[in-house]
Amino acid sequence: MGHSVHGSCGLKTIGVRYAGHMVQLADLPEYRKFYAKLSAGQWEPRTLQALSRYLDRDTVMIDIGAWIGVTSFYGAQIAKSVVAVDPDPKCIAILEGLAAGCANVTVLQGALSDRPAVMIHAVDGFGSSETSILDMGGGESAEAKGLRLDEIMAGAAGSPAFVKIDIEGYEYALAPTLGRLKTYPVRALQLAVHPQLLEKSLVGNRLVRRLKTAYATWKLGRLFGNHFSGPWLVKYPGLVSYIVFGIVFRVVPRGADFLFEQKR
Repeated sequence: MGHSVHGSCGLKTIGVRYAGHMVQLADLPEYRKFYAKLSAGQWEPRTLQALSRYLDRDTVMIDIGAWIGVTSFYGAQIAKSVVAVDPDPKCIAILEGLAAGCANVTVLQGALSDRPAVMIHAVDGFGSSETSILDMGGGESAEAKGLRLDEIMAGAAGSPAFVKIDIEGYEYALAPTLGRLKTYPVRALQLAVHPQLLEKSLVGNRLVRRLKTAYATWKLGRLFGNHFSGPWLVKYPGLVSYIVFGIVFRVVPRGADFLFEQKR
């Protein structure tokens, strides 16, 4: 990792090298252990590989659920531009501080939703990667502005886009909205699915909740029909294998990234 510097908005940053690029991220003590993991290549290598594969100076990255900017500001080094979206006020402060020194990144505060406002519920406190819009009881909650899909995709201005979505379980509720991505020039889409969070939010006995979770995840995997190829997964040969062995027969359902690619 590099030395700390103060950005133009007063945010102290540190250079972190990962996946072949040195990226300026927020120099905050709560993230130092994570940065060491990131530098060691132990955090979502497939996500970073997808960014390297699909982004170029003609492609816009749409990062929905940008967290503290790890993917957004990595993508900014190779993409035409980046739209970073997050509802978390702590994350927004970090993203805006970083964007002050990165001209091709636009930050939008809010949650992808067809509603004007939604409640976000924090599992581990705001600013955590565990923040979820699903209501699982307990913890803090805050109202976030709803951002329509067309508002977010307007940032691509008609250019080809790589869309990364990690919205902590809310992907299940937003399936019809996500399905509209096939009407945009999307080169590829990476969708993080969180069946463990969905299951926690459901009512009924364990078997009922598990079967509902498996079916909802199946529908997400088939969301784009024949418009996109995939979903491709890392540890499973296909969607059926993931549903059976990653969800149904696990003590706790396992999250996964679905990678879809536009058919040529």
